[in-house]
Amino acid sequence: MACDRSQAVAPPTKAIPPEAFEVSAETALWWLTNAGFLINSRGTTLMLDPAISLSPDSPETHETGHRLLVPLPIEASQVPRLDAVLYTHTDEDHFAPETARRLARTGAVFAGPPPVARELSKLGLASDRIKVVRAGESFQAGPVEIVPTRADHPWQLRDPDRFGRPFGPEDCCGYLLRTPDGVIWCPGDTRLMAEHLGMRGVDVLLLDVSRSEYHLGQEGAVRLANTLAAPHIIPYHYGSYDAPDHPAHNGDAMEVGAQVHEAGPRFHVLGPGDRFVVGAGAG
Repeated sequence: MACDRSQAVAPPTKAIPPEAFEVSAETALWWLTNAGFLINSRGTTLMLDPAISLSPDSPETHETGHRLLVPLPIEASQVPRLDAVLYTHTDEDHFAPETARRLARTGAVFAGPPPVARELSKLGLASDRIKVVRAGESFQAGPVEIVPTRADHPWQLRDPDRFGRPFGPEDCCGYLLRTPDGVIWCPGDTRLMAEHLGMRGVDVLLLDVSRSEYHLGQEGAVRLANTLAAPHIIPYHYGSYDAPDHPAHNGDAMEVGAQVHEAGPRFHVLGPGDRFVVGAGAG
């Protein structure tokens, strides 16, 4: 697959303030850049695939080694508290080791598929703070029911001799979050699966718009958005890293949004650090 070297840049960054971590009477979320989100549901705080630490050698370079196209809205060292950190898989732009080390001081429980659990153990995290997740096996964080969903992300197929095998069904996942104010679903890095099209009751769809053939891709993203008809859609996995040769880090939210039915009231292009209130739209 040829790489498209054009790069759409995310909207301007807003700093996430300390009050984003306080007790509230609502559920809100903030985009952290790339595939990461902060969610505060009535005071229970979660992060999904946070990768929010910088290289010690450059304030413009992410810990993955990519130059950032937009500033981070918050750094891991600035996060005051968390109840849970959810990982979909071990790719470095999702499971970022330095970020995980710095978030460990918050006392959060860290959850993810078995390969994630192994990486967390290598970082020295205590076993009682690591939760191994499997599709369909729900667990609770405060008022939020967290349901891992199946994903299909075998990007290692492009170089099987180097990686040995692709991610299997137990190695990656998405997350369905049932909050008191609505249902949020992040499918994770995945090719489109038939069961994804059968999801029901999703109020906020976090939609991967990267161009990679091992993700939804533009066609799959549009099909999923239009089939689910979720009232609100928030695109991600684009516009964050200067990596024109990596389709997974690129895409164009506006190109996808232009093909989404009734996108005007549904498709919300957030900037990093923008706040979105679940059940009420952008806040």
